[in-house]
Amino acid sequence: MPLEVKTSIHAAVWGPDWSADAIGPTLESAARAGYDHVVIPLRRFEDIVPRRLARAFEQCGLAPLNACGLAPDRDIGAADPAIRERGVSHLCHAVALARDMGSTQIGGVLYGPLAKAGEPVTDDAFARAADAMRRVAEVAQAAGVRLALEVVNRYETALLYNTARGLAFLDAVAHDNVYLHLDTFHMSIDEAAPFAALQAALPRLAYFELDQSHRGAPFEGSLDLADWARRASAAGYRGIVGVEAFSRSKLAPDHANALAVWEDHFSDGDLMAVEFMRIIRAAFEA
Repeated sequence: MPLEVKTSIHAAVWGPDWSADAIGPTLESAARAGYDHVVIPLRRFEDIVPRRLARAFEQCGLAPLNACGLAPDRDIGAADPAIRERGVSHLCHAVALARDMGSTQIGGVLYGPLAKAGEPVTDDAFARAADAMRRVAEVAQAAGVRLALEVVNRYETALLYNTARGLAFLDAVAHDNVYLHLDTFHMSIDEAAPFAALQAALPRLAYFELDQSHRGAPFEGSLDLADWARRASAAGYRGIVGVEAFSRSKLAPDHANALAVWEDHFSDGDLMAVEFMRIIRAAFEA
């Protein structure tokens, strides 16, 4: 039976090389498992050849989505205007790469560096980041690329660490091309009432991601991802349902370190794709 949602899976389920020369087997596996999209992280712009990636996706009948982040010297909430401008330029470059590979969405932590903060974010920094994001949103809208800001846990950001903060940030940005990206791993850490938070986010939720407590196999760990998926479906969510799982040997070392992935949680990417799809189909089949 057809699904009532589009589906997406992170390319890192299979390995760390997302170049046009290497991505073919990953896309073929994702297509066999029934996914509509594969997420390509925009980590090293110089390694990305968007037109060739577009052809690889077309050959497999899939469409790309992207994820992106910001280094500390490109923090769009920084007090230093030069740092903010570097961040805006970086995000606008990411938008151009996404557009040229045929992607319609960039998700992830687009609003600041992914790192444990030493103190709360000031109101001024919050406002500066929102103002900068509005500028990027305008460029992205013209390119046909929407922005989905991922809410991550308090150990990885002091800006958008729960859904209420995410919604407040969207209000501050005040642009209809900016949405939220919620992830069950992060929500399980910092939401006092995660399913109420999911309900509150629905009108502005573009990407709902299933991600286990240890970021590995879906039927291990402490989260009942089948229940999360059923609740999202019952609440009326009909955006993109994504899945994510990380194993250290399938990531570049610096990427694994940034995500604190210290172990190999799985070895078979194809099996992960199929098991996550079982959960999605059980919840979202029409």
